[in-house]
Amino acid sequence: MQILALGALAVASCLGILGVEAGRLMSYPPHVRTKRGAYIVEFDSHISSAHVSKFQGMSDIAVSHHYTKAFNGISVSTENIDPTHLANVDGVKRVWPVRYYRPAACPRGASNSTDAYLHHMTGVERALKELGLNGKGVKIGIVDSGVDYNHPELGACWKTEGCPWQYGQDFVGDKYTQANPVIEPNPTPMDCDGHGTHVSGILAGQGPQVHGVAPGATYGMYRVFSCPDGTESFASDDIILQGIEAAHKDGLDIISLSLGESGWPEEPIGVATAKIVEDGVVVVAAAGNDGAGGLLTTSSPAVAHGVISVGSIDNWNVTAKPAIVTSDQGSKPVMLSTPGNANYTFDFESDVPLAFPDSNGANLNGCSKFSSDLAGKIAFVKRGDCTFNDKITNAYEAGADGVLCYNNESGLLGPTTTVPVPIPFVMISEKDGVYIADRLAAGPVFVKSPKGEYETFSSETGGQMSSFSAYGPSPELDMYPLISAPGGNIWSTYLLKDGGYASISGTSMAAPYISGTAALIKQAHPELSVEDITRLLISTGKPITDPSTSLKFSPFRSGGGLVNVYDAIQSRVQFDPPVLSINDSKVGPINGDSKLTSLGTVRWAARTITVHNYDSKKHMEISLDNMAGNSMSSLLANGSFTYKPRVWPADATGNVPDDTVPQVYSFNGKKVIKPGQSDSITVFIVAPKGLKDAEQWYYGGFVEFTVQWQNEKTTSKYNVPYGGYNGDYAAQQVLSPVSDGLPAIVDSTGNPIQDLSTLVIKENVTATLLYGLSMPSRLVEVNMVNSDTGESVGYIYNGYMDYAPKTCPQCTVPHISTTIWSYVSTDKEGKDNVKVPAGKYHALLRALLPRGDISNDKDYQVWKSGDFTVA
Repeated sequence: MQILALGALAVASCLGILGVEAGRLMSYPPHVRTKRGAYIVEFDSHISSAHVSKFQGMSDIAVSHHYTKAFNGISVSTENIDPTHLANVDGVKRVWPVRYYRPAACPRGASNSTDAYLHHMTGVERALKELGLNGKGVKIGIVDSGVDYNHPELGACWKTEGCPWQYGQDFVGDKYTQANPVIEPNPTPMDCDGHGTHVSGILAGQGPQVHGVAPGATYGMYRVFSCPDGTESFASDDIILQGIEAAHKDGLDIISLSLGESGWPEEPIGVATAKIVEDGVVVVAAAGNDGAGGLLTTSSPAVAHGVISVGSIDNWNVTAKPAIVTSDQGSKPVMLSTPGNANYTFDFESDVPLAFPDSNGANLNGCSKFSSDLAGKIAFVKRGDCTFNDKITNAYEAGADGVLCYNNESGLLGPTTTVPVPIPFVMISEKDGVYIADRLAAGPVFVKSPKGEYETFSSETGGQMSSFSAYGPSPELDMYPLISAPGGNIWSTYLLKDGGYASISGTSMAAPYISGTAALIKQAHPELSVEDITRLLISTGKPITDPSTSLKFSPFRSGGGLVNVYDAIQSRVQFDPPVLSINDSKVGPINGDSKLTSLGTVRWAARTITVHNYDSKKHMEISLDNMAGNSMSSLLANGSFTYKPRVWPADATGNVPDDTVPQVYSFNGKKVIKPGQSDSITVFIVAPKGLKDAEQWYYGGFVEFTVQWQNEKTTSKYNVPYGGYNGDYAAQQVLSPVSDGLPAIVDSTGNPIQDLSTLVIKENVTATLLYGLSMPSRLVEVNMVNSDTGESVGYIYNGYMDYAPKTCPQCTVPHISTTIWSYVSTDKEGKDNVKVPAGKYHALLRALLPRGDISNDKDYQVWKSGDFTVA
């Protein structure tokens, strides 16, 4: 079971004072304490003092002081405006955070200037400040790697009176490893990894540097993960089940799970969490970080029934380690990712030259052996075509002191390297990488990144879906994730021994954010059920516009959109069901509405949405509209397979014909629902007729409701996400595309055996069958079949798998392997093994198609290998 985060950035605890200019918005390194929501605005020298009137006229800004003698500018306080907006006002020279000074002792922590804006965008700020909520009276359980409860921003206590940590225990201890799973639980769930402490800060951070979503709640920590075994922690599902059960027995209201594996709701943890939801407990789970695998990658238990699954949105501002790049164009700070291996950080106190892998500019991706001698240099490579392990290995063998890799798409990825190579590997954005590549082609470029320096950057992907965030739907075509929250580049508490603070990315960070918002809702409305809270979170979410298409991100990507907990708490209306999963559409004229017969033959589905007016005094007028989202496919226009989904519309520049986006039809005009009453509304959802069924499009959008309350001037917007498949879902291919080179039978060195007639399996000679799945499959089996008789003699080792996950080269599960040897199993558990008689055999791989009948041979996709010999 994985912890669903993407690397950590620990902050040194003793730094000097430093401000690095990034445009006109200035920032301090994280250890410098700053005053929340307060800034000093410096004017250009030629600007008169009258310029202050521009700021005094802004409704969301309070001018605290106007400086006219020693300093030309003002001090302001604001919780509602991103400081970059202040810096963009004409006549402004610089904007500085207001910082605290202290005696000249070693600073103990780091400051985060991004909290205010993040909480502003999600409605958390208004819920805390305007409604006075903080989660008090709500009990939240976190099943994770433990917590450094000595952290001053997490209470510096454990189960004492007034302490936020009143529940929890350790289930594994510090000796627990994969190689030696000795379970010796500690008296308390002290964290030795950092992940659980980071998650805890997102929920429970007390400030002044990390401000949690529900700082007044009562917490329990149930440690189920090991200490890092190499670079990763791990947990087994039996231990995780213990943690989940203990949290449930302790009577906690909410359980937060930042863990998962690609899977099905039928898996043990999925079943357990679904049961807990039935018992009235809110369960929140991370959707997973396999976004690189495209569609159908949401993990379990996020796909469990009733669980609130959470996708990730990139933070608008990022606190990160900078690198200073110097070229013929001067010096430029660029943001670095977390290192591929936390043991090797990108620390270079003075300028080090950058170099391409080859002097002629070839091999830019670094996937072949480097021809250049990179001793004393840093290798500059581009992401793509091979693994990060390949790139760092080739760089190290060429003598490089480190690797600077730039992304091949927008955003910043946190890499992971697992080979024992003692040099740092970090990534930068595509935009910064292209700039450096151009400068390096023109002349020498140098880079430095002193240890302990950090800076706050504006994110070019802020507010967009994180590239790593997993996609839905579930294998049964149900909608996942259900809602999204900030999870990319989140600054929070960390192990005190490792600096106390870190920036980590992952749906691991988004899940506790939603757990905190659920606590605020529950505090405000303790009578609400799990279903009520889920409905409110989804319907008040804000669909996110994809800048590349101008439509909304598909709900199979974002769920209801970006959470807005203030709107959820204030809502007087609910929609049931909160999402519409279109997994049983019809083809033909629309029945039930004569006005729609003119559409002719279409793929359509009818759904009923019940709208509840919970205002006991006012009636409500409702109208509805369609907010179409992107359609997505795993097939390119030429029919070849792609893991990164192809999106329609292809771009945001052209006209989009109505028949190429989904349509929603219902009543015209407005409906009135009386106080305390409900009404049922039928909607007809029509798949994009202009998109070909053969191209396998997943479509979706939002039924947008506009609500006007009696005697109120303003209206409110609510959304019910919908999504379906534009074709015969059961007809899709399950096995990975030929372009992946799978299935393949390889020898003991991993090389494909091109001529299987030369393969002779003996007691001491084996081979491996590798295969992949382009979508999850309920059942996969690999039999060894006698080529003369056509009869199966049994399952190849590991040749039977229920509820198999999707695989992809960059996913948690890159492929599945089975071993061909001189024995087979006659039972699916692999316990009863028999020796294979000598003869000619072949492997027969069968994968059940979506919604297939296990007992029907026609419902399987089949692959047959060439013949080999068993001696």
